[in-house]
Amino acid sequence: MTEVRRISDALKVRATHQRDEIAHDGITRQITYAEWDREADEIGGGLAAAGLQPGDRVFLPISNAHAVEMAIAVFAVFRAGGIACPINTRLSAKEIADFAELTTPRWCITDVPDVVADLKLDGCWTVDAMPRNLAALPDQASLDPDADAEILGTSGTTGKIKGVVVSHPDLMKGVTGTNMDRSRSTLNALPLTGSGGNLGIVMLPARGGATAITQPKFDPKGFLELVKEKQPDLVYLVPSMLRLILDHPDVANYDFAGVKYLMTGTAPLPHDSVVRAMQLWPHVRMRNSYGMSEGGIGIGTTSKEQILKPGCVGKLPPHMQIRDEAGNVITQPNVIGEIYGYQKHPRRYWNDPEATAASFIGGWTKTGDLGFVDDDGDLIMAGRSKELIIRGGYNITPLEIETVLHQHPAVQQAAVVGVDHPVLGEDIAAAVSLRPETSASADEIIAFCREHLADNKVPRTLEVLDQLPLNPNGKILKKDLKPLLQHAADAKRAQKVA
Repeated sequence: MTEVRRISDALKVRATHQRDEIAHDGITRQITYAEWDREADEIGGGLAAAGLQPGDRVFLPISNAHAVEMAIAVFAVFRAGGIACPINTRLSAKEIADFAELTTPRWCITDVPDVVADLKLDGCWTVDAMPRNLAALPDQASLDPDADAEILGTSGTTGKIKGVVVSHPDLMKGVTGTNMDRSRSTLNALPLTGSGGNLGIVMLPARGGATAITQPKFDPKGFLELVKEKQPDLVYLVPSMLRLILDHPDVANYDFAGVKYLMTGTAPLPHDSVVRAMQLWPHVRMRNSYGMSEGGIGIGTTSKEQILKPGCVGKLPPHMQIRDEAGNVITQPNVIGEIYGYQKHPRRYWNDPEATAASFIGGWTKTGDLGFVDDDGDLIMAGRSKELIIRGGYNITPLEIETVLHQHPAVQQAAVVGVDHPVLGEDIAAAVSLRPETSASADEIIAFCREHLADNKVPRTLEVLDQLPLNPNGKILKKDLKPLLQHAADAKRAQKVA
């Protein structure tokens, strides 16, 4: 009998109990638990035969077009004793090179060989020609169950990419090898290289026995077609994807009757998206989740009352706290502070002790996210601490303003940033994109904000763009918007002076 010490052991157990069931469905290719287990063994042995030593990093720039191959590659690296380093192929060449420089991989498996052509590697294979040598597979009982398993590249929305280290005990949290999820299939289009896609979707079948269905490349109509074809129990969408689906002109014509749950997370969820989804699919149980690559702290809403609260991500659990700037725990309700999360197996930044020391303290992770606990004990998100705008001495959270912007009937996406101001220190600037076949001027949207916000929270500068810049995980790149909005704010102020 297999002893389940690592999540790759859990897959071996499932390959016995659910041998011919589909583990991963990448649309162009499906793989059963038995096939996944066998290929992970063969390729894990192939990596070992090539010279991989325990602890070696294996670079995995693999797109969702090869979702099945990504799942095989990650578990093959585990079986070989290596550390998997998945990275999104849609990142810039510099970001991918920076991640490689940080993790110093010896080996690589990819479906974009041109991206890694300049890297110094001991071995590199394409996803359709991975090395195989079952005889060279290491004895799984000899592998350290406490070793590092993966290094995940952070999304890079605020600065240079970092590597978050996830250990095997961390991946084993909640895994027994035979437990079953409530949902038997999950449809998603998350990049399988980030926290949600990798730790959630790639690991899902081994962790909970459910089939993971991954759209090769997100597009709203194609996703709706997959809902109709695959009849998943659960649909997972980041907020930006959900809005694009809700705005699709044919969305009401697609049957969601078989869907039991709609899960969303990874970015703030606009309240009007919740209202529209619940009107469109009243039978679906909608859930908003919160977690982060660094934190490993996952919570979510559990009731209709919670999901209808703007910014709510569920009841504050014992392993999470709200703290003030001095690090003291805030116990009174409705006071904004930074969210901390406790982990039994804390994460760290790869090869960055200074950043690790600043963010991981005694088992507690400083998330950098702001929030407060309301009178019901629910955690309400208030934005990122780095994004906090201090205007004339008043603290203003962009999320509050973005929530109002999203309520405008023409606004599809919205982002608020602080821009430099010679008197106030910072002022409020916003960028929006519009829904298809709608129109609204910047002045009209600012007037709408005046009806719903205190005067000091109304954007003084607002730009209407064709689309907002997004990273591969669907998060708005505010660092790319800030220079544009700063220029617009400066020009507006200069015009007034003239």
